[in-house]
Amino acid sequence: MPELSPTSSPQWASLGQACRILQVNEATLRRWADRGQMRSYRTPGGHRRFALEDLKALTEKAQPEGEASRPQNVADAALRHIRRRLQQRAIAQMPWYEQIPPAGHTRLRLFGYRVLTLASDYLTGHGKRQPLLAEARLVGEEYGDETARLGVPLEFTTQAFTFFRNALIEGLQEATPQDQSPPSVYRTWRLVNTITDEVFQGVVRAYDRHHLPFAIPA
Repeated sequence: MPELSPTSSPQWASLGQACRILQVNEATLRRWADRGQMRSYRTPGGHRRFALEDLKALTEKAQPEGEASRPQNVADAALRHIRRRLQQRAIAQMPWYEQIPPAGHTRLRLFGYRVLTLASDYLTGHGKRQPLLAEARLVGEEYGDETARLGVPLEFTTQAFTFFRNALIEGLQEATPQDQSPPSVYRTWRLVNTITDEVFQGVVRAYDRHHLPFAIPA
């Protein structure tokens, strides 16, 4: 999706405003814009502006409408799978899901989408790997800080992370061509595990700072 002119949409937000609306860091927003997952344009001074409509779509569905919502990569396949899983009644009854306040469910979707786009970029070589790994750790720390402040035990946060990780692998299976060789499939899975391992280490690091117990005391 190309960058747009300021006349293409009636309402735009600055980079700082967009970060506050979504509660994500600047690197994440720049990455989504660079990948065409969010409409943006640059002012004459070089500052980014983001379409408010896309920000709203992200908070409601974790993916804006339009070109970016077409099934193009592993992240898209996994995101569709996650949506289907989250709509199942059994998910809402799981202990980790019940521990997260309703207002936190939007943040949960955004966290999942951030992990998915990082994994997709890592797989496809969209961006340098070391910065992607560093951002993955930061995403994990941000999410861990948030769930720790909510008092969610690490046990349940780990279960939520595992849910998204499994959905990513299942989405990967859906998106993998049937004629792909086993070594190629293994390489892809190894790369996904590399990025998600960094995310999880960030989550644990955040909990260490908060000194929360691993599970609910008896």
